[in-house]
Amino acid sequence: MISRPRLFSVFIMKSNHKRFFVWGLLYLSLLFFPFSSVFAQTGSEGIQEIKIGILAKRGTQKTHAKWDATADYLNQTLPGYQFRIVPMLFDEIPVLVKNKLVDFVIVNSGIYVDLSVKYGIRRVVTLVNRLGEQKDTSQFGSVIFTHKSQSNLQSLSDLIDKRIAAVHPTSLGGWVMALKQINKAGLEEWEFTSVDFLQTHDAVVEAVLRNEADVGIVRTDTLERMRLEKKTRTENLRIINAQYYNNFPFFISTPLYPEWPIAQLPHTSTELAQKVAVTLLQLPENHEAAIDARIAGWTIAENYQPVHEVLEYLQLSPYDQPLALKPLAILKKYWLWLLIALLSIFFLIVLVVRVAHLNKALKLRQNELIDSEDQLKATFDQAAVGIAHTTPSGQFLRLNNKLCEISGFSAHELENSNLKDLLITEDLPKGLQALDSIRRGNHEHLAVQVRIQKPRREELWVLLSISCIRNQEGLIKYFVIVLDDIHQLKLLEQQNHLEHHQKEVILDIAGDGILGLDPYGRHTFVNPAAAKMLGYRVEEMIGAASHSMWHHTRADGTKFPEHECPITSVLTKGITHRGTDETFWRKDGSSFNAEYISTPILREDSVDGAVVVFREIHAAK
Repeated sequence: MISRPRLFSVFIMKSNHKRFFVWGLLYLSLLFFPFSSVFAQTGSEGIQEIKIGILAKRGTQKTHAKWDATADYLNQTLPGYQFRIVPMLFDEIPVLVKNKLVDFVIVNSGIYVDLSVKYGIRRVVTLVNRLGEQKDTSQFGSVIFTHKSQSNLQSLSDLIDKRIAAVHPTSLGGWVMALKQINKAGLEEWEFTSVDFLQTHDAVVEAVLRNEADVGIVRTDTLERMRLEKKTRTENLRIINAQYYNNFPFFISTPLYPEWPIAQLPHTSTELAQKVAVTLLQLPENHEAAIDARIAGWTIAENYQPVHEVLEYLQLSPYDQPLALKPLAILKKYWLWLLIALLSIFFLIVLVVRVAHLNKALKLRQNELIDSEDQLKATFDQAAVGIAHTTPSGQFLRLNNKLCEISGFSAHELENSNLKDLLITEDLPKGLQALDSIRRGNHEHLAVQVRIQKPRREELWVLLSISCIRNQEGLIKYFVIVLDDIHQLKLLEQQNHLEHHQKEVILDIAGDGILGLDPYGRHTFVNPAAAKMLGYRVEEMIGAASHSMWHHTRADGTKFPEHECPITSVLTKGITHRGTDETFWRKDGSSFNAEYISTPILREDSVDGAVVVFREIHAAK
């Protein structure tokens, strides 16, 4: 048996806004399910609502157009029940079934087998497909096709290095059946240039016609139906690996497998299932329900063992198993990513060394600030920083000796002046804006870096901190102004400007996302690649908590407590952590799978922060 990567997980999510919206509605329905289910069971007149979930392989609108008449037929034939059609996208099916939000399902045979093993659903009857007169069949297969202009595509062996368009990893006719035939021809998924799952059969056909894909895979009868609907001209397409079977009227490239069943969920009563089975078996061929669904009716449930066998052959759900890829296969498939990873690790090491050097310099500065904080315990006049009280208009009321020392003016000169007289012309608007913001109540405290004019026309950089004291009515009694000499720090910043610029260049050119975290998990730096992948602007992310921003929820939609997060755990454990398949969330609510390495930044015996390097990965094809 050929071992394969797991491609059949029903929980794979594609990142698009429409899918996110549907999942949001679905989770709201789960939240209120205990209440809504009570009212859904029985109406005001004792009519029990029965929901039939149907795989919307060609979209929600076409699903209703095709199956609403079947619901009406059941309503008319089985009084006391109100049947309703519920279109289901591929990824919604397991959630709806698991949470008993539907009572019956009509899905492709592969999904039926998976649900029967995982959730115990049971087939009732099998549909008999119809395209035209005397074209009835309860079996189907896959069609592998290309545009006629692709003269170099004649057999399955020609698919190597080609762009493949398929419906969904769980689509039996739109992927799985064809995958088995392709594997039997000696090809593996990683030998394709790409495999794109487009969610509907119509989209796959259109992609091939528009030359957006070299090869398309859809279920049998798709091309014929689209031709009848005048959606495409099949003469522009050519079938690859064409097969022919007696009494089977459609284009086909694979063996035949049993058609879609209607299956009951475990919570659905056997009595109701029997009534539905008898009613569907008695459906007349000329009834509106059969005509809309383009079927000849329903037949006794087929044997779905062949479907079990194809899923087991490919090791797809529910027969999926962990895969141990051969080293050469890994190198062949991932050599570029491995090279990028090695280069990223190299640049990361350089970055860590540089950050460590900067941390050492900052540590020295922090030690100086600690000494200054100790001096603040002294009296107002003995403070190590300049402190003053001013009127709401900025007129000095009281000041300490340090303020005189910093400004170079005497106490008498300052008491007869205004705060704005100290600021140089270029920085005056910045200071006045801070004062106005506090006056209006927008902030209680602000700090800005400005330059003051000393007596001999010397400019001095200071940190101007402004806060206010209000009376019981909320009116400002006076401002508290603190001036701290940061001139040496600004000089240090200028000296380190080149080093900072080099770090920014490294971050900007890196293809992978690079995030810096402080000991509390907040972003300290973000490179453009990381911001782009997560859907934010860099400035939005700086200072924000990392886990709640892009790692708050697991892939299945459940909340992800921060204390269980392996990425930020390095901040407490101090041990590098690697992940190969983690769900990251974008700003717009969509998600993607990522592999990452979270490396702690160690300082003596403690963790000073972490560096997270990640990149988006796609599910193995």
